[in-house]
Amino acid sequence: MDTAVTLGRRIRSVRRHFGLRQEEFGTKIGISGNRVSEIENNKGGTSASVLEELCRGFPVSHEWLLTGKGSMLKTENTRNDITERLNILESAIGRIINAQESTEDGKPLVSVPLYGSAVPAGMPAMAAEEVESYLDFPQSWTGGRKNAYALKVSGDSMMDIGIMPGDTLLVESRETARDGQVIIASLNSEVTVKTLCISDGGKISLAPENRKYRPIPVTPESDFRIMGVVLAALRQYG
Repeated sequence: MDTAVTLGRRIRSVRRHFGLRQEEFGTKIGISGNRVSEIENNKGGTSASVLEELCRGFPVSHEWLLTGKGSMLKTENTRNDITERLNILESAIGRIINAQESTEDGKPLVSVPLYGSAVPAGMPAMAAEEVESYLDFPQSWTGGRKNAYALKVSGDSMMDIGIMPGDTLLVESRETARDGQVIIASLNSEVTVKTLCISDGGKISLAPENRKYRPIPVTPESDFRIMGVVLAALRQYG
């Protein structure tokens, strides 16, 4: 089942658990009742700030909310790091939106090449060079950059910042990046999407955003290059 769809259902489960109408629930998390209805029925994505308010206003486990794993309600041992993880989501990815709402009426579009093979959000694997098709994105998403491209994601190693298997990533093609940015990288001729980590001493590693996986060190002997910085993640709902 699509993770994006089940997020809406989990939010509806929270509201019903606490016996609230959509208007009452929306008031507590800073959105309208109509917006609550849209989220519950998977008619659009939701921002990290809304999820943060939900976890702040209700004793809901962030792990369950984001992944469906574990119990709905927090326990004494539940780590309350929803703010940190969702801030990473918004700053690193920018936006996660419904593919059905991926055009903005009356606003200019830019055509971006979609490469044919999924880039793994797990262990690196070879990526195809061929362009599969072209996707139209609102020009505002690229910030006027001319060197954007798109890739599909496979694997679950970036799911803690909201990058799910099947998402399409909008990427700015570039060879440099800052510490903490989500990048497309080639490591020993294999391509992956990871968070770039640069230590104070200059050591580089590629970090997954899933506690099941370990960072991948980049050694001086590694054949390493940055292929782009992720601007946005696009998700098909339903």
